[in-house]
Amino acid sequence: SKTIIENAAVSARQLKRIVEDLLDTAAIEEGRFGYVFEEMNIVDFIGKVLAEIAPLARKSGIKVYFDKPKSSLPRVVADPLKLSIAINNLLENAVRYNVENGEVIVKVDQEDKPYIKISVSDTGIGIARQEIGKLFTKFFRSLNVTESQIEGSGLGLYITKNIIRAHGGEIWAESEPGRGSVFSFTLTTNPNLIPKHEASVE
Repeated sequence: SKTIIENAAVSARQLKRIVEDLLDTAAIEEGRFGYVFEEMNIVDFIGKVLAEIAPLARKSGIKVYFDKPKSSLPRVVADPLKLSIAINNLLENAVRYNVENGEVIVKVDQEDKPYIKISVSDTGIGIARQEIGKLFTKFFRSLNVTESQIEGSGLGLYITKNIIRAHGGEIWAESEPGRGSVFSFTLTTNPNLIPKHEASVE
């Protein structure tokens, strides 16, 4: 009936996502992920990505807030398609591994020049200290995530880390079990700080 069809649709979406993650991982490791960098307004860009995550957040009963910078920021150099994958991964995790009526706050700020810092904080289930170091490795899934039975490839954060590093940035996480997590990353405003990459193969 309706429930069976809905469950099948969810399973199909999850399977499609896992296959996409595996394909992206293979492309990254074979050096053919193909980046196309351009200058962009990061505040406008994140606004668009947040609009895309809004339906999932609403369905999950999670409030998402955008803490915009007080003054205008220099433009960052990024691949919009790849960066949206990275930010989406962080936002989806922040929504999925949150508590009932939880919150997600996205903050953008000027870091030490020439970097912009973006952080995604949540009021979720958190990550044990001994697991933080393994977060960005392939196929890693936190113990409290597997206990809550949320399907995933275990590749999202690995892909995200590779995308941020390819942009000349760094990514890290801070967390307290039961109190939530903060994932932060930097993007450069100086094109010379982006590693020389393979040309786009798109």
